[in-house]
Amino acid sequence: MATELAYNEQFNDVINAERAYELYWAGVINDRRAFACPQEGCPARYTCVNLETDALNLQVQPHYRVLHKGPAHAEGCPYASEREAQQGSAAGEGQTHAAGTPPPDRFLFERPADYFTVRDAAAAAGGGSGSTRGGGGDAAGLRSRRTDFYSVASLVSRWLKARRDGTDDTQTLTAGATSALSYRDMFENFSPRRARLSGQARVYWGKAKIAQTPDGYRIRFMTRVDALGEQVLDPPQAPTAMVWNSALTASKMGALHIKRLQRFAANGEACVVFIFGTPTLDISRKDQRTYLNFKVTRVDHVDVQADDVYDRMKRPQG
Repeated sequence: MATELAYNEQFNDVINAERAYELYWAGVINDRRAFACPQEGCPARYTCVNLETDALNLQVQPHYRVLHKGPAHAEGCPYASEREAQQGSAAGEGQTHAAGTPPPDRFLFERPADYFTVRDAAAAAGGGSGSTRGGGGDAAGLRSRRTDFYSVASLVSRWLKARRDGTDDTQTLTAGATSALSYRDMFENFSPRRARLSGQARVYWGKAKIAQTPDGYRIRFMTRVDALGEQVLDPPQAPTAMVWNSALTASKMGALHIKRLQRFAANGEACVVFIFGTPTLDISRKDQRTYLNFKVTRVDHVDVQADDVYDRMKRPQG
């Protein structure tokens, strides 16, 4: 198994690679080598691979790798047996492990108020001999806990890995107060072969075009939907969404979102958009036409990818 937790010396806490990526792009941390083994007293060092890479250019998701030219793990360190160099992973703490099957992952709609706040160094170092720094893992380095996610981008990363591993029908998550669903059921694709949407709170995704307006960025999906739940749409509707400038300005991750949105708005190329929400039918006051919309209140609920994401979501052969 790959290393999934590391102690960040700038943030003073044990975090997974996805959290490290968010902290980097929010300007909280800035050194991909400022990571140490989570076990208190162990001198082993890690680097976070792809920490500085724009998400649109990622071929491999951010992950930790042990620095082989650095100090070795301390004798008896529970993390010493992990095969850090052989496989990268940004999945977090929630994978199945011998310690037991974890509860469903959680997609939470609000980050804690201190999510981007650097931890107190004295408190982080107070775990004592033989402990995991800051409580980020258990004494054996096991990943028996669930993982909490706060952005669709993190969910997409988790889902892509589950698809490649062939486990997206068994790994589960909750979104808000919903019952647990498999990752396969949580993601609904806009496609001609699936022109009926459930209408439930899901991560909907498909090819789209993005246009910049004075108020933000308008997303228009390229596949028309024939039905929403039991309601037939006549004529079929191409779903739309608006990412407002005000929401981008309010987000700590706004700079990263703007970079992605601007790229596709400027070149006019199709991209792949993932959006969490419940689609609604709205009637225009201007022309009384019906529109199928997603109301984006948080930019964390939108993820924009280049169309090479189709290559990265291929399932295992055989």
